[in-house]
Amino acid sequence: MIEVKELDKEKWKNYELHFSYYTDGYYSFEVQKWDFKLVFHKYETVVEKSFIDYLFNEWVENPIVLGAFINKQLVGVIECSLETWNNRFRITNLLVFKNFRKQGIGKLLINKAIEIGIRDNARIIVLETQTCSRNAIEFYHKMGFIPIGFDLYCYTNNDIDKNEVRLEMAKVLYSN
Repeated sequence: MIEVKELDKEKWKNYELHFSYYTDGYYSFEVQKWDFKLVFHKYETVVEKSFIDYLFNEWVENPIVLGAFINKQLVGVIECSLETWNNRFRITNLLVFKNFRKQGIGKLLINKAIEIGIRDNARIIVLETQTCSRNAIEFYHKMGFIPIGFDLYCYTNNDIDKNEVRLEMAKVLYSN
């Protein structure tokens, strides 16, 4: 049984998250005047991507971090925050540890974040991923998220060449 509970900031601050995933391709942005579309391009071979982030980063406004536990073992986390200036609920980190993927843990954590966003009267829930993270994009789409924007130069000046463009996705929580 999976237990989800809020993580204490004092105990979990700066907890290192090791993100790692495999991808068979990436999405590019095809822009024609003011129209754009995402186009999938398959890599010749599957590529592994990885990076490190930390829980409770200083830039996250009033972070809420939930941990998913199986037999008291942490198997996944979601970090989120209400952006008070625009009333959006942002997911800043979502990680299900490798050996526990494809078991519904990510879906459970996203649904808990949606519940908190609704509880806090957020109008929309947003997150970011990279255009090379095909599995994440497809997962978020299945969870009801749609693309709402992109940033061609968010991480470096070479994001386009690295096929790692920031993709913003969102799900409306209520109409105003």
